[in-house]
Amino acid sequence: MTKLEVNPITLPADAVQALAAIEGYPPLDMDTAQRIAIGASNATRAVTASADESLFAMEPGLYLVELEQLADPE
Repeated sequence: MTKLEVNPITLPADAVQALAAIEGYPPLDMDTAQRIAIGASNATRAVTASADESLFAMEPGLYLVELEQLADPE
């Protein structure tokens, strides 16, 4: 497996506030926006750290099949 070389960015809190407003959520105070931004940035880093090129080797039409297989308890 080859690791992907990606430099994830940190999401700014003001961007979180803007996106929330665009989506029709009530205004977010800066502390809440910062917590959301940190959580989203950490989630992005976690996915990036575990991603490798094999995750992108399948055809997009097979994604649903793959997800169903991952969800299968057997």
